[in-house]
Amino acid sequence: MNQLAFEHAAPPNRESAGDRTIRTARERRGCDSTLSVQDAAGVAWDAAVIGAGPTGALAARQLALRGLRTLLVDRSSFPREKVCGGCISGLGRRILEDVGLAQLLDPSVAAPLDRFELAAGGRRVTFELPGGAAVSRFHFDAELVQHAVRAGAGFVSGTPTLVRGLSEGCRFRSFALQHEDHSVRARARLVIAADGLARTSLKRHRAFAPRVAAASRIGLGATLPWNTFEIEPGRVLMSVARRGYVGMVCVPGDALNLAAAVDPNLVRQRGPAEAVRTILIEAGVKPPANLETTEWRGTGLLTRHSPRISARRLLVLGDAAGYIEPFTGEGMTWGMLSAVLAAPLVEDWLSRDSTRNGDRVAARHEFGAMARAWSALYRTHIAPRQRHCRILSNFLRSPTAVRAAMGLIALAPNLAKPLIGHFWNSGDGIEVETKTGSLTEQALR
Repeated sequence: MNQLAFEHAAPPNRESAGDRTIRTARERRGCDSTLSVQDAAGVAWDAAVIGAGPTGALAARQLALRGLRTLLVDRSSFPREKVCGGCISGLGRRILEDVGLAQLLDPSVAAPLDRFELAAGGRRVTFELPGGAAVSRFHFDAELVQHAVRAGAGFVSGTPTLVRGLSEGCRFRSFALQHEDHSVRARARLVIAADGLARTSLKRHRAFAPRVAAASRIGLGATLPWNTFEIEPGRVLMSVARRGYVGMVCVPGDALNLAAAVDPNLVRQRGPAEAVRTILIEAGVKPPANLETTEWRGTGLLTRHSPRISARRLLVLGDAAGYIEPFTGEGMTWGMLSAVLAAPLVEDWLSRDSTRNGDRVAARHEFGAMARAWSALYRTHIAPRQRHCRILSNFLRSPTAVRAAMGLIALAPNLAKPLIGHFWNSGDGIEVETKTGSLTEQALR
């Protein structure tokens, strides 16, 4: 990939300070920071990605592979745990294969999934799953970060970050890296906020304040020893009750991953362990042992959307752009899809931005075109999937409807195949052309 303009070209046979910083970052490996906060602040980045989950890490990798000077920053130190079912859908697998990361789902590091079992009201039905996998977010996210670093991205971990305003004649978007008891100002030609539901990087920007859906549930997660519950390898067990649902799956490392979407009042009244136990019992599933002694992690209210997903030199991707209470496997897929879709747009816009020579009117016009293109891609390829998932989650809140559907499916199992195929492996035949000016690129084949 061609390296885009970086402020000032280095003299022949001389390495600029920025180039030296990035070269040093590329030579380091692992999930430790590859450069200090002060070094990161000394580089005029092409793109800075805030949030190193699957969305942010994959976006940073794709941008770095395109020759863009890319910084990836996260408030947590890696590896770290996340509240997540850990399921990769069929479409998620295709995305990873298409970008050359199929090894992340190799059976040695990810558990293949071929069955989905739904439990509700004491009844169970089982379906085949096309091409899924279960991963440990502790390891999966760390591997994605490492691939971003190997592609050339700089990485700063354990550093809360705040998006600031435009700077240097509107040529950059600034952001504050929190370092010990003070913050350090850094800058990039484009900032990508991919820091999940909380979106702490945007808390100073009221225009991006999320709108939370009424009756939204919260997420709960825990990792249990595999022998605390009897579940076949390769099977996802989803237990549905009136006040939430609980998913369980075996993941590599002899562990059982538990993730739940639960009514917040139930958690406040009974605590996380008893809330999960209540849902499992109502669904007719014997709860795992030792729920009370398990370390629980939680999220804020799940279903929300952002009134905006872009501003001058700022894009919002993944869960930060909008999140619908998932059933299983959708969240990471939406995020990775948004990263793949956005990368060619960003590269094309930055290549145009480097030729404007401070023309603010032209820069504003071109960014507006990119923002509209990104909104169109989001509406076409991500928003419909989230909308369908919300319809499903609303349906699952009715025990009567769920029992009736399970009875019908038990009599005619083939009725469920199109539904499972749509939610789990949606994306067959996706061909995305992203066009801004001269760019025409197929994002998924």
